Amino acid sequence: MLPADLPAGTGLTENETLEAVEVALARVLTKLLRMSVSIIIDDRLRITAFPETGEPIVISLEAVNRKLRRLFLHQIELELQKRRTVLEAHQLKALRGTVAPGEIFRLAADGTLFVSLESADSYRRLILAGLCPVRYQPLHERGRYTIGTVREFYITSVLPVMVNRSSCRVRILLSRTSKELPRLLLQERSRVSGIHCRKRIPGGYSDLVTPVTIPKELINSVGKELGEHLHVSRRTS
Repeated sequence: MLPADLPAGTGLTENETLEAVEVALARVLTKLLRMSVSIIIDDRLRITAFPETGEPIVISLEAVNRKLRRLFLHQIELELQKRRTVLEAHQLKALRGTVAPGEIFRLAADGTLFVSLESADSYRRLILAGLCPVRYQPLHERGRYTIGTVREFYITSVLPVMVNRSSCRVRILLSRTSKELPRLLLQERSRVSGIHCRKRIPGGYSDLVTPVTIPKELINSVGKELGEHLHVSRRTS
């Protein structure tokens, strides 16, 4: 487990990768030995255990059996995956508070939508998948979604989460009920900034105020996407 033996293509710097390996190994050995353990990786791997009494114990890598080595490798991969996920979530943080079209690729038994997001160029190398729970689905749309359908979604959060305590991934939470959705869609399609949504009843209507007059066809296109009426008025000074 020298630096040259560490996994490549982690997306982390060498120092970050080494730190992840040290943390993973220390966690395993501390639990197994029930004592504090120090892990240092430079030109070689150095393991030192610190019993409650007596001198520190240097543990040779040769003394580690094959089964324990497999456990080491498993824990190292989990730690690296967790850190990659945190890094990816940080990189994707800019998506929060934006709208994006997404294709529904799975319908869960509880009604949750699994959505494949159409990413921007800067995220082309990443596979983006989001979740839209039932509570973020308008009443008139619930139970009517079909696989392959493309809808516009508001991205409410981008967070790293643990899955079954064995892996870590980025969770992108989506909404079709946010009052930001009609505002941002109309702003995106009209290229007019300064639009404000005063009230929205999903599936009923949205009350929006704009600084300039917006063409009727653009307003109707957003209304059709959301399945609701858009009441748009021009702000008066």
